Amino acid sequence: MRLLAALLLPSLLLIAPPARAELSPKAIEYLREIGIDPESAKVKAVADDTVPDRQGKPVSLDELARRKNAFGVHRFIATRNFLRAYEADNNTRIPSADDYEAAYLTAEERSIVRPAFRRAGDELYLNSLKQKP
Repeated sequence: MRLLAALLLPSLLLIAPPARAELSPKAIEYLREIGIDPESAKVKAVADDTVPDRQGKPVSLDELARRKNAFGVHRFIATRNFLRAYEADNNTRIPSADDYEAAYLTAEERSIVRPAFRRAGDELYLNSLKQKP
């Protein structure tokens, strides 16, 4: 019986879903302070995300909130959610410049969303041509 349990336990662990990272109480408090619901779908969707910053150090929503970086928190949530939406539907509109930060994407993720920015640039150019007399 012990042998059977020893053989089955590792395989059950592989099947189990990964544990979700919880935001720290400090991060939750700060999110509420700046008017963001820590229980919202947008926050929960990115709560586990960790990406390298410009210096290669890992950055996460929890870390940004604990450092009380409101601008970073807003951009992290918007950028990471844009990536998910774009992966699901490549017609997803890019977020405004105030809400987007490419540093919160990995190099691979930036290459995934690059076509959206090219398309947006093309649209801006074509619109500017229409406005000329």
